[in-house]
Amino acid sequence: MTQETVRPRGLVGRTWMRLSHEVLHRAEPVMGRLVHPARLAWLGRVPAVPASAVPRLRSPARPWTAAVPEPPAELRTQPGIGRTSAAEDEAARDRPLHHFFALHADAVAKVSGYLWPALVSVAPRLVRSTTQLIASRSEPAGRATAEDPTTLAGSLRAEAAALGISATGVTSYDPRYQFAEFPGPEVGDRVIVCILEQNYEATQRIPAERSEQAALSTYAQLQDRLVELTRWLHARGFSARAESYIGESMFIHYAVAAGLGQLGLNGQLLTPHAGSRCRINVIHTDAPLPLDEPVDFGIEGVCDRCQACVRRCPVGAIPGRRREHRGVVKAKLNTKRCLPIVTQAAGCSVCMKVCPVQAYGLPAVLEEYERSGEILGTHTDELEGYDWPLDGKHYPPGSTPKVPDEVVRPEGYAFDPDRTDPPSGYPVLGA
Repeated sequence: MTQETVRPRGLVGRTWMRLSHEVLHRAEPVMGRLVHPARLAWLGRVPAVPASAVPRLRSPARPWTAAVPEPPAELRTQPGIGRTSAAEDEAARDRPLHHFFALHADAVAKVSGYLWPALVSVAPRLVRSTTQLIASRSEPAGRATAEDPTTLAGSLRAEAAALGISATGVTSYDPRYQFAEFPGPEVGDRVIVCILEQNYEATQRIPAERSEQAALSTYAQLQDRLVELTRWLHARGFSARAESYIGESMFIHYAVAAGLGQLGLNGQLLTPHAGSRCRINVIHTDAPLPLDEPVDFGIEGVCDRCQACVRRCPVGAIPGRRREHRGVVKAKLNTKRCLPIVTQAAGCSVCMKVCPVQAYGLPAVLEEYERSGEILGTHTDELEGYDWPLDGKHYPPGSTPKVPDEVVRPEGYAFDPDRTDPPSGYPVLGA
């Protein structure tokens, strides 16, 4: 997929980035209080310009239609992700899956205030879209239509494409991936997975407040489309319930199961057309839609040979190898080091920016690999270079910022990676 060229910042731009970042963070003790869920709610009543009118935040809102070539044999692993069902069952039984914001609520509460610039600026649009989504969770007015399942699925995908949803897949509901803080949806055994592409230019500016705003704005834009798709299902007599962007279940699990991508070393879903430069959400329904299957796009093979995210992470939070966790073979991030950087460095997300699948699309990456045996863009400044908001400097391949201890381990920050039950006294964000 051809993308627009993003002009790099010069000295003036990087200086402005550093100064604005410092000013915004100095305001955190006061403004950070606004990001508490109880205080964010009122912002839904504040007038906001639609995201479609803000080019720097606007999703392309187009379905992905370009063909993805078959990967060469040496990049193949398995469809979707490696997993051991018995171990997944055991983990779900003995260690129920908790929402991250609940399991590590004390740590999140300590550092999340630094995200206030992005949250407050997008909150009016995001809260309003969430309110509309929750209101759409009504039962269908009549009896379900007796439409052929394959025809119904085709009509659903056509409607999703008309709404500008980038990709749509269907898989079955899996209670093992329902967060313990939320009851099951109880509306059917099908999960419709919807993906919306995120603004390209804003993502290439990572790390930046603008990039974080674009991510949150894309969630709101996707929720607006889920409301319409839910109404479409209701009009045909089917029950349908969309989750909010907070997530009541593990979205990435469903996206992989529905054949929409594979897990990258950065812990994110890599879609073949945009990598992790997208947002995911799901609709639970009783519509008898045929199930999609996991796909081997060759993404794990690309990740093993690329490892740009492993090299470029400012705090070394990404392992270069996968291991089994809860029955799933994946690279498990060092969240203890990652979380403070995400919140204090404008959302960080360097691992997204430096991913060649995100920047160029998988077809271009596979084409270059077939031609040269190399991963497109690796070890180049265009792909791997980034500007660091904490010091205003540019870091090309081979160099990373020195992150102070007070940023990696802010005072009062306690993160227990082995915790299995949420701390008491910290409510999870509602959905």
